[in-house]
Amino acid sequence: MSRLNGNGLFSTALYGLTNTYSILAQNSKNGLTYEDLTNPSAEKLQQLGYNTTFSSYLAQNFSALDEDGDGKINASDVSNLTSKLSSQGLSYNEIVQLCSSGALGSSSLTNTVLNYFDQIDKNNDGRITSSEIQAFGIESEVEKAKTEYGTPRTSDMTVFYGSSDSDEEATSLLDSRYPDEDDKNT
Repeated sequence: MSRLNGNGLFSTALYGLTNTYSILAQNSKNGLTYEDLTNPSAEKLQQLGYNTTFSSYLAQNFSALDEDGDGKINASDVSNLTSKLSSQGLSYNEIVQLCSSGALGSSSLTNTVLNYFDQIDKNNDGRITSSEIQAFGIESEVEKAKTEYGTPRTSDMTVFYGSSDSDEEATSLLDSRYPDEDDKNT
């Protein structure tokens, strides 16, 4: 069983956003307009592998990304976005937006993160980080182990110390390796 880890989810999201911007902005020295994001050329679509998930995300968040209000997003705007997502995490809606075509890789990981979003979001800020996903993965492994193996109790150690139900003196399985006081005197 592999441990739940958010690094892949985040690196794929950040790479997808920066790569998509780079492809779409190849011939645009001043940045991308909303039109550039919503209607890329056939050549740009082919370079993107016909996956428009990340360009759709950039278009849907265009006004928030266009910090200077010039009607264009530039490399600095995308860099600010990826830095923010990396440090502050992804919201539920951002994960849904970025995963609409499986762009974030493993659908199993994505489904788990979305299904347990509220439990993963330990600080209740509405965003999850890679560290929170990893911590949740460790917690879930611990809980699974407790369920599977139970919590050990000292009374479960009867194999080593004899039965606690008998009136006999508890002994260890190793006691037979050493002479008894009675054996020494005979």
